[in-house]
Amino acid sequence: KTLSVSPHWKEDHIKVIKGENATVPNILRGFKWLDEMEDENDICLIYLTTHGFPILFDLPPFDEEDGMDEALATYKGFLPIENPWSWEPLANPFAIITDDEFNFLFNRLESKGIGIIVDSCHSGGFNDNWSYSKITNWANEFAGEMKGQNRVIVTSVPEEDVSYGSFFTHYLIKGLQGYGDANNDGICSLEEAFYYAKPIIEKETRMSPQIFDSYPGELLLTEVEFPPSTPEKLQGEIIGKTNKTYVYTTSSEDPEGDEIKYLINWGDGNEEWTDFYLSGEIATLSHLWNKEGTYNVIVKAVDKWGAESEWSERLVVTMAGKHVVDQRQTTQKWAFLVNNTRWCAQSFVPTIDKISKIELEVIAWKPNYTFILSIKESLDGLDMVEATAIPRVSKYWESQWLDFNFPSISVTPGKTYYIVCKSPQEGWGVAWMTGINNPYSNGNFYTSSDAGENWKKETRWSSDACFVTYG
Repeated sequence: KTLSVSPHWKEDHIKVIKGENATVPNILRGFKWLDEMEDENDICLIYLTTHGFPILFDLPPFDEEDGMDEALATYKGFLPIENPWSWEPLANPFAIITDDEFNFLFNRLESKGIGIIVDSCHSGGFNDNWSYSKITNWANEFAGEMKGQNRVIVTSVPEEDVSYGSFFTHYLIKGLQGYGDANNDGICSLEEAFYYAKPIIEKETRMSPQIFDSYPGELLLTEVEFPPSTPEKLQGEIIGKTNKTYVYTTSSEDPEGDEIKYLINWGDGNEEWTDFYLSGEIATLSHLWNKEGTYNVIVKAVDKWGAESEWSERLVVTMAGKHVVDQRQTTQKWAFLVNNTRWCAQSFVPTIDKISKIELEVIAWKPNYTFILSIKESLDGLDMVEATAIPRVSKYWESQWLDFNFPSISVTPGKTYYIVCKSPQEGWGVAWMTGINNPYSNGNFYTSSDAGENWKKETRWSSDACFVTYG
């Protein structure tokens, strides 16, 4: 999006390969497309982000001082079996691309300038340059195809380090939008974006981004076009009834005074664009939910040139159908793993005398991972009721609200009860989202590392789990 806003980049000159399409054959076809499209008068930008890891040996051309190559995983880059040596799964040798293979592909490009962004664990190893390596006879043919030293390579971490999330990409994009324009010439280079992002990343995380610059001058990429500010969190009802229309408001300001339109994700599979508003003008939006449940609603702003803001803070709404909403905690920050030995629990105090449904906010990494919920009068007591549900695999680590329906049970208003969660499966599969700083004053969050034999109140962050109870 940031590139397409700039007049230097045409939509049909940008190819995106992601998700299930990011296989080794498709990535190689993408490089072939790039090789055919570009020439010596062009600037190329290549962005690579996925899970990166070291290979425990050096493949030909045997150029690694530490004796280990680096690789990036493509789609299905890991085998569906447990790794006995690490919590990370085993790599699929037929679905990875090594740094040497990427270098071969880079070296085929004729462009006068090549920018390469690698945001992954162990990405520092991708600056390997064959012209400075000890190359075996096996690789002499490849080395002969090398082009001039015209690259700017930026990586999220040094070769031996682990990357955390997409912080590097986030701030690199902000730099390219204009915040990194250090010389105020209205054009952002990859170097300027990097040096804008680097100190922020080093301050906020343990990451230390790296740059390897052999391009004469600066590699100019984008014209300055500041995006609108992140919209205000939507204002409006958070608890309501299905099949009734509710009105919400938000606003954003554009640094250059451009008109703004809004994209709203209502959390139920529907997205909606508004008309254009003046910068700073309050936008009024309305929506109807036809299914009972809890929804995360977010909004972002886009100016008339296509520059996009970040998504707003979420507004969590709960729409009741045949039930009545009682207790609710929707502040989210961390996630706690749930499996066959690691159990979690949240206490709550009902204000009604019946409970027949509970929603939990969870995240799932593996398919067909069973989540078991029970309600107890005490952590070591018997189950009053038990229900199971299987969450869908979370897309891009997004959380989801998971329904647990069960026959109505009687409870005493004002008395403390416990929601206990577990899974019959082991390992990393599902987690329960929690907020911090005591967001739910009528209960506490507990963890057990021995399948419920012993419980510990979570006090480090004063956590409370995300849940909604219905009667």
